[in-house]
Amino acid sequence: MSSQRGGLRSLMAAALMLTLLAGASAFTQEKPAEKPAAKPAATATPWAVQIEPVSAEEGQLPPDFAMAIYEKLIEEVGKTNKFQQVFRSGDRRATDVPNLLILTTKLEKFERGSQTKRAVTTVAGATKVTVVAQLTTRDSHIKMSKKVAGTVRLFGENIKATQFLAKNIANLINESSF
Repeated sequence: MSSQRGGLRSLMAAALMLTLLAGASAFTQEKPAEKPAAKPAATATPWAVQIEPVSAEEGQLPPDFAMAIYEKLIEEVGKTNKFQQVFRSGDRRATDVPNLLILTTKLEKFERGSQTKRAVTTVAGATKVTVVAQLTTRDSHIKMSKKVAGTVRLFGENIKATQFLAKNIANLINESSF
């Protein structure tokens, strides 16, 4: 029995030694030269963007919706990694940026829905926000202009439409080539 244990220990020691040697050789072997990771296309543009608050005529859009659209746009456009910098409206640092695009959103239509109606029926109570989103250069050259909507149809608070709107605008920007 002791000779079997001795043989088993020798076998385990040999297996351990092979494992250690294999691991050590993995560290000492030269790896083929790795190519530097290609930057995603989204970060290739030398543009910065300044986001302006949504423009709407007095009384067309409640202030909480206007502010939510603006804040969500800053957040979602920043997530795209399409721009070197994202500036808020009025940021003085943006005046020194040579390749600045300005994102404006103009309200086309706003329908305040009802969260209660959406919970009771699936066909009524939708909240809809539709804007025209434009990316322009300082000299008013239009790089992108699209009508974009954000809608809450089934569940969720009315203000959630602003998040969907901002995501849709950010997706549109991300897919654009300018």
